[in-house]
Amino acid sequence: MRNYTEHLILEKSKIKDALIQLNNLAKDAIIFVVNADQRLLGSLTDGDVRRGLLKGLGIDDSVLKFIQIEPKSIKKSDYSIAELVELRNGNYRILPVLDDD
Repeated sequence: MRNYTEHLILEKSKIKDALIQLNNLAKDAIIFVVNADQRLLGSLTDGDVRRGLLKGLGIDDSVLKFIQIEPKSIKKSDYSIAELVELRNGNYRILPVLDDD
């Protein structure tokens, strides 16, 4: 089982660093972009990178130019088993669990 921090990258990172991280994660290839306070800013997958490159972005650009700003997530204090099953059926394998802050 992976440590969740393997799926985190700081907002100041370049997409080149994110690509290395995504490659190391292999089949679990999703990372979550956070700020210094570990607040979630967005998610990033291989597909997001590919779409950004096709739009003319480069590997030295910020991860912030590539991210999905409203990733699927669950709130630690407010979720149901039915919601988890629905997400799982939608092929979501890795989700951030957010606290109220």
